[in-house]
Amino acid sequence: MNRPYIIINCAMSADGKIALPNRKQFRISSEEDIARVYRLRNSCDAILVGINTILNDDPKLTVKEKYVDKPRQPTRIILDTHCHTPVDALAVNETAKTLIIISERCNKKYGENVELIPCSTTEDDLIDLHCLLQILHKRGIKTLLVEGGGTVIWSFLREKLVDELYIYIGSIIIGGRETTTPVEGLGFLEENILRLKLLEFNKLGDGILLHYHLM
Repeated sequence: MNRPYIIINCAMSADGKIALPNRKQFRISSEEDIARVYRLRNSCDAILVGINTILNDDPKLTVKEKYVDKPRQPTRIILDTHCHTPVDALAVNETAKTLIIISERCNKKYGENVELIPCSTTEDDLIDLHCLLQILHKRGIKTLLVEGGGTVIWSFLREKLVDELYIYIGSIIIGGRETTTPVEGLGFLEENILRLKLLEFNKLGDGILLHYHLM
């Protein structure tokens, strides 16, 4: 396989939402699931998110010692076609190496731990995942954890570039007709709808963790 092994992980409410109606981040996972996510991060070579996740949530994308005895910090990858990542974003701090995947020249000055990598784009102006995965494979990244957001997860699923999928369902209702869901994009029609194979399910705290493979 000339690409990393790809795992998608996300959490959603019982009605399928991943944020509040105003797009503000809201904790959905139980403490038990948060511990699982940090262990999962620690087992991967890299963690990937899109630019909207950076701008809306400002995540660190690191592993906390509270949950892992001897954490190793995976490489952080940001899909950022037009280089909108702020120079003071938490995901570009010195805690770990960060790769910002761009399509055009960027004059922003980041720290020495940040590398800007050019990549081709698709017709809808998104980073071409096949180009990206070739780059990551050549850099020795064997396991890639995709954490969002909805457009990024849709892009990986659309191209069937997924080996495992974890979905944590929290016991809350958020609602909202336009509220963000784990998978956005155009969606699948009946003739090409993506089918999953349920491998296992477990109760974690007050929620349920579902573990899938693509069929």
